[in-house]
Amino acid sequence: ADYHKRLEMIESFVYMHCVGIQLEKHYSQMRSEALAMFEEKTNIAAAINVAMKRNLPGLVEELQSKLNSLPSNISHTFVKQAKERHLISKNIREDLQKLAERRFQRAKETATERVIAMIRMWADHEDRVTNGELKTLGDLINEIERHISRSVIEGDGGAGLLAVATARREV
Repeated sequence: ADYHKRLEMIESFVYMHCVGIQLEKHYSQMRSEALAMFEEKTNIAAAINVAMKRNLPGLVEELQSKLNSLPSNISHTFVKQAKERHLISKNIREDLQKLAERRFQRAKETATERVIAMIRMWADHEDRVTNGELKTLGDLINEIERHISRSVIEGDGGAGLLAVATARREV
C-alpha cells in the first residue's frame, strides 16, 4: 500500500508538470493565432487602401469580403490580452513546477529517512543479538574454565594446551 501511495505521488508530480506545460502551450498557441489573425487583418486593410488608391473596385470587394470573414474581435487589444494570458500561463507553469519539485523533494527526504530508520533498527537488532551472543560465549568460557582443569587437558594428551596459551595471550 505504501509503494502504491508513493507511486501515486510521483505520478502527481509528473501530472503537475504536464498540466503546466500544456497550459502554457495552449496559451502560446492562442497568442500566435491572435497575432497571425491581427497581422492578416492589418495586411488586408493595407491592401484595400492600395486597391482603392489604384481604383480597383473588384479587388477592393474581394479583399473586403476576406476582411469581413475574419472575427470582428481581432484588434491590437485582443493580441495584447492574448500575450498577457500567455505570460500568466508561463508563471502558472513555473509555480506548478516549483510546487511539484518541493513536494517531490519532501517525498525523497521522507523516503531517505525511512531507509535510515530501517537501517538503524536493523543495526540496533544486530547489536543486541551480538551482545547477547558475546555474553553467552563469555558465560560458556567461564563455565568451561571452571569445570576443566589443566590436569584434564594434559591427561588428554595436551592438545588443548596450545589453544589455552593462545587464548590467554590474546586476552
